Amino acid sequence: MRQRVLGSLAAMVVVVGGIVAWNHRLGVPEDFADQQAQFKYGSIGTDHPMTRAPIPYWIWKVLPIMFTPSAVIKPGFGPANDLSSYAAFGLISETDMPRPRGFSPGQTVFERPIGLSKRTVFGLDFVGVNCAFCHTTALRKMATDQDVEIILGGTGNTIDIEKYFLFMFAAFSDPRFTADAVMPEILKLNKDMGLVERSVYRYVMMPYMRHVVPDLKKQFDFIDPDNATRMPKFGPGRVDTWAAYKRTFMHPPHPDTTTGVADFPAIWNQKARTGMRLHWDGNTDILEERNIISALAMIGPRLEYMDVPRLKRVTDFSMDLIPPRYVDHVPVSVPEGADDEQATRRVLAERGRAVFESECADCHAPTGMRTGRVEPIGDLGTEPNRLAAFTHELADALNELETSAWKLRDFRAQHGYANMLLDGIWLRAPYLHNGSVPNLRDLLKVPDQRPPLFCRGSAVYDWTNVGFVSAVASQNGEASCGEHFLFDTKQPGNGNGGHLYGTSLGELDKMALLAFLKTL
Repeated sequence: MRQRVLGSLAAMVVVVGGIVAWNHRLGVPEDFADQQAQFKYGSIGTDHPMTRAPIPYWIWKVLPIMFTPSAVIKPGFGPANDLSSYAAFGLISETDMPRPRGFSPGQTVFERPIGLSKRTVFGLDFVGVNCAFCHTTALRKMATDQDVEIILGGTGNTIDIEKYFLFMFAAFSDPRFTADAVMPEILKLNKDMGLVERSVYRYVMMPYMRHVVPDLKKQFDFIDPDNATRMPKFGPGRVDTWAAYKRTFMHPPHPDTTTGVADFPAIWNQKARTGMRLHWDGNTDILEERNIISALAMIGPRLEYMDVPRLKRVTDFSMDLIPPRYVDHVPVSVPEGADDEQATRRVLAERGRAVFESECADCHAPTGMRTGRVEPIGDLGTEPNRLAAFTHELADALNELETSAWKLRDFRAQHGYANMLLDGIWLRAPYLHNGSVPNLRDLLKVPDQRPPLFCRGSAVYDWTNVGFVSAVASQNGEASCGEHFLFDTKQPGNGNGGHLYGTSLGELDKMALLAFLKTL
């Protein structure tokens, strides 16, 4: 009798424990009532330990302290700075910001850069990337400015996501990454860590991170420095969109090496884009599907761990997110030679409106007949690799993905690139889908007059040419960008040809068109 009672009690404990574990399996993400704070720091599910690349918070916190990114990544592939923080990859940290609505006592908001979320699962904190990681613009009005303006929903102009992941792979593979070395660094930052959490970190998390990295490196072999067929370096503000999907969601995995590297697009004002073709090549016209597929890059094959309600908050936020206005950001005093004296701007912009209506409106105005449609690649003449990277087979594989909360159905391979609205175009440099033209003034030149080499990654704005500062210097007889990235248009996928619209205009009409584009 006693054994039956004990057995029944044990069974009840197992059942109750299982129910508790099931109810808490998704963990507790940090949430903010303020929509801007949610966009910057909130979760979309990538911080859950069952997804592709979550990192235990305290390990993530000490990594750049222990391993300087420029030193641990293979030479030639790491950042060209010696920073021992995530700023090495262009990530932006807020040091002085009002507490957002929904701030809870004890909640820490500023201990991580914008674009990183945090979730507590069974008592342990994990971090993951969110939409703001790639869609936050950093703007310095002048080179002498110490602080940057943060503009949400932009192009991630300083963010080098490739180097961020190369750093993770290198640090976790480093022979110095041991519990004996890491735990003392963690305890310097978290002196109150309890015995149970210390033990879990030492005996579970540390071995797990070393174990999981080799498989992740296989999934991301297209950026592996030791892979002879790896893609050209991305540079800040760019990513290859589809290679990871082909290795994850196609069966069998398809190790395609087509270089489909493209710029991070701006995601503001999505309501105005309702019904238009989305992504650079217009492979879907459903905003929710576009956002789901973007999140899956870091969620990986365990689809059910995508945080759909919080992803919907991002979608809702982007619907009415107003693009920045040039006039609100241009300095009172601009560099000599910039066409920004107020009266001159007004006269030029009026002339430029007529030029825009004649040359650009059909494809880029809200009322344009071709706006939101896919323009054939033969007419555009731009770099075709990004278009070729999204195949019919990949579209079929993506359209089979579903959970109880969502189903993909609308992805289709296309024959060109989508004609997009130009709202906030002044802050969306560099230009074309692959970011191969540094500024709007150069985009109005014929391709052989566009810069074959230029610098990416600066937050300093070029008010004269309408883009970010991108001039190449010479060091020991070779082109140099210092701490920024040297973009070479001769590399595969980086071509700057095509889009000849406006290139035959006279200089005065070009100046006028630029003045008008600043008003959008």
